[in-house]
Amino acid sequence: MDAPKLVNDLGSADWPTRAEARQRLEELGDSAIPAILDGCRHEIAQVRADSVSLLDHLADERCLDALQAALSDPSPRVRRHAIHSLGCQRCKRLPLGRDVVGLIVPLALHDPSIKVRRVAVHQLGLQPPDPRVTAALDQILGSEHDPGLLSRARHARSLHGMAKCSSW
Repeated sequence: MDAPKLVNDLGSADWPTRAEARQRLEELGDSAIPAILDGCRHEIAQVRADSVSLLDHLADERCLDALQAALSDPSPRVRRHAIHSLGCQRCKRLPLGRDVVGLIVPLALHDPSIKVRRVAVHQLGLQPPDPRVTAALDQILGSEHDPGLLSRARHARSLHGMAKCSSW
């Protein structure tokens, strides 16, 4: 089965069909990337989300523009997967050459979806030390009220050194 057909199958209403398509695309690896990149622009949000998610392990420099574009997708699910795929460097053969912190901080601070913001904060905690991370986390800790977001921000902040305020 060819990769473009498998990418289309990611939009199937049948769960086993979708699961098999994901598995086969993972097995195809690098050779499936062009089709997966097309899937990142598919009209069906499910296909876009699964395509972006597949790039978590498969992404290389060819995928950066598609992942960055997915950060602005109308679907919060696509944005969440894009944040993870960009931020999770340990799953990649080589780190992605993009300013991941610069891409994720605005989503952590301003995305309309609390789920997207939670994933962004979690991924910020996994990034190398960066003053932009600590500034964003301190801002969140000082102004937000969502318990899930605050919990993630506290944990991420602890990974980036001691928090400024012991009441957090």
